[in-house]
Amino acid sequence: MKNLLILAILSLGIAGSSARAQQVPPQLFSGMDGYTFLPDGTPIPIWGYGWVADGYITLPGPLLSYEQGDFVQLNFSNPSPESHTIHLHGLDVDQANDGVPSTSFLLVTGDETTYEFTAAHSGTFLYHCHVTTTLHLTMGMYGMVLVTRPDMTLYEEGPAYSEDIPLLFSDLAIETNLDPVGSYPFHDIRPDVFMVNGVSGDQLEASDRIVHFEPGQPLALRLGSVAYSLIRCIFPEELNAVCYMSDGRPVPNAFAPDTLDIFPGERFTVLIEPDADWDGHLPCEFWSLADGTLEGTESIHIRDAALEVPNISWDQQNGFPNPANHHIQWSGSKQLTVTVFDARGNFVTTERLEDGVLDVRNWPNGVYIATFPNGSASRFIVTE
Repeated sequence: MKNLLILAILSLGIAGSSARAQQVPPQLFSGMDGYTFLPDGTPIPIWGYGWVADGYITLPGPLLSYEQGDFVQLNFSNPSPESHTIHLHGLDVDQANDGVPSTSFLLVTGDETTYEFTAAHSGTFLYHCHVTTTLHLTMGMYGMVLVTRPDMTLYEEGPAYSEDIPLLFSDLAIETNLDPVGSYPFHDIRPDVFMVNGVSGDQLEASDRIVHFEPGQPLALRLGSVAYSLIRCIFPEELNAVCYMSDGRPVPNAFAPDTLDIFPGERFTVLIEPDADWDGHLPCEFWSLADGTLEGTESIHIRDAALEVPNISWDQQNGFPNPANHHIQWSGSKQLTVTVFDARGNFVTTERLEDGVLDVRNWPNGVYIATFPNGSASRFIVTE
């Protein structure tokens, strides 16, 4: 019970772990005493990785983010009762740092090491334990690696985008996680929990799991799979999706997918630029590779960020100039109180304005919503 209380936040997965600052240099550890929680609250045992500074493991493991050209020193310790490694799946690392026990080394209980490599190529990659891989993987010992560019392009002379959205598909068989020692041959595995970033079902509707966008600002969906299933993503046309990268390299010709099949270990980078005011879902099907049957579907909620603004009346209260780079003014009152939210619904400021003028110098570029005491609202844009 103590472990359940301490580890109640394990299902944060990528969404939670990416928000935490990595250590300098980062220090991962392996654990075999964690839990994840099904949508109905049922705890399921997991193994996995976590930050030493946090003291708990997550499902999936923490997101590892680097910039192209970084020399990476990834420290790793193993206090757990079995041997483990970190295999850097898809990254160009030398044999000694590849995490495959037969060609490099493994960490027995109490050992620690440092994996070293240069993040030479931008892209979407994975990491996982390569000791008894089939078992350790399904128990939860995996995560995603992102290598990005400071200019926010996918690759040299590639398309620009505004934000990375890591989406890691995985699955598990409850029977195996409850009794890993007695687990059956893995060619017979039949997963019964299907996950995106470590959660499923209505857990994906939590506010911090919804993918928000601003019109005209492309998002990079970083798609990767460590599932035993085939993942089939079905892209609504309103997403205006274009696939630019596969397995950490640009594809010869970018293409607009209606559907995209992702086999175990594969990664794709898809840019989306959804239509304004769109609020919908990206369905992702899990198909059995053993018998070709549809096992389950998980849906990723994608929503125009402006729709997250508190419930307000959109009576016209037009400000000018719009777009603005110095100030915006609302006429009709010498004194006016305004409350401003950004496009994600986050509070920005409340001010009492003289002559209806709001100073927006040094504000980040973006869409904002001003609300007024009478319940009306005004949308405006700040640009350089």
